[in-house]
Amino acid sequence: MFEYSPYVIDFNEENTDLNNKNIAKILSQKKSNDTITIAITGDTHRDFDEIEVFADTVNNIYTEENIDFVIHTGDIADFGLPKQYLWGNSNLQKLKIPYIVVLGNHDIVGNGEEAYRTMFGNENFSFIYDSIKFIAINTNSREFKFDGTVPDINWLDSQLKPTSEFTKAVVIFHVPPMDLDFDSNLEEDFSKIISKYNNVLIAIHGHTHRFEVYTPYDDGVIYLNVDTIAHKNFCIVKITKDTVNIETYDL
Repeated sequence: MFEYSPYVIDFNEENTDLNNKNIAKILSQKKSNDTITIAITGDTHRDFDEIEVFADTVNNIYTEENIDFVIHTGDIADFGLPKQYLWGNSNLQKLKIPYIVVLGNHDIVGNGEEAYRTMFGNENFSFIYDSIKFIAINTNSREFKFDGTVPDINWLDSQLKPTSEFTKAVVIFHVPPMDLDFDSNLEEDFSKIISKYNNVLIAIHGHTHRFEVYTPYDDGVIYLNVDTIAHKNFCIVKITKDTVNIETYDL
């Protein structure tokens, strides 16, 4: 009956361990073609109306576009408050297809890291879908005092090391490596690992609140900067073998 603190984390079952639950749904899907199609948004913060419109828009086109799943590149909350997690996720739950959410820097404010882990799970995770490995990694270095642990370079290397289980990879994170909120001591190692095995099709991130497709390093790896939902657009990425196509959609 009473809420004694806005920081209390008391999520029910439908609001816990969601990345793992949704990954299980993704992996159980039967593909009807040779293209992986992903709708991508991020930096939704307190723009809850726009998240709802995004969900409605994706629901209206997911069959026509054969969208397999949705990626949120982080900052589903603005101040890391459990209520903000619940409000943002309540709109994502309206999606008719599975979704995953990456950890953003605003998500960690206060006890937001605990809220994220409760609602979505580990901040570093991966899964293989139709021979493509999707790797999500925490790059919010500033919130970890640039202590050299974020991003976890060794973990990323182990995830990208080629195996017979996948052919190519997609790396997803919130803060890009050239940003001031990324540990500058780890930028070179991070970018080199991204290109080390020549198997990353695209690196996807948010944080800077603009849309951009660019190659920041002399390694040929394409980076996609996903716009904030406040600008009323989102991306659709289509992966066919070694080809990546990027489109933008208005809300």
